[in-house]
Amino acid sequence: MAQSPVTPKVLRYRDAATYLGISHGRLRNLVSEGRGPASVTYGKRDRAFPIAALDAFIDQRTTGYQPATPEPVTVKRRPGRPRKTEQRSQKQMAHWTAVMMALFMTYLLWAYGFLGLATGFMTN
Repeated sequence: MAQSPVTPKVLRYRDAATYLGISHGRLRNLVSEGRGPASVTYGKRDRAFPIAALDAFIDQRTTGYQPATPEPVTVKRRPGRPRKTEQRSQKQMAHWTAVMMALFMTYLLWAYGFLGLATGFMTN
């Protein structure tokens, strides 16, 4: 009585990565990005890859090869300290704002002072 050898229909992460010829971490990254081969889960953490899905993944990657155009990666960052050029322009803007306010106040004082003198001369 000879026993027939059992061939697995699914492979775990390390075996699937070896089958694909990539590293274990690269396979995990592809799966987490949603670009990896189809997988089967047996629980919360157990994930296996059917050999047919691995073969389809290889065929998908090799047939009709076109160089992928990288999509621009947008990284959301918190606003940091302004650059020196931005600091300079902000200082210049603050300076000219203060100058314009001083000129406007001088104009108002001159206009009201002049009107006050003119009305004072008229009432006398």
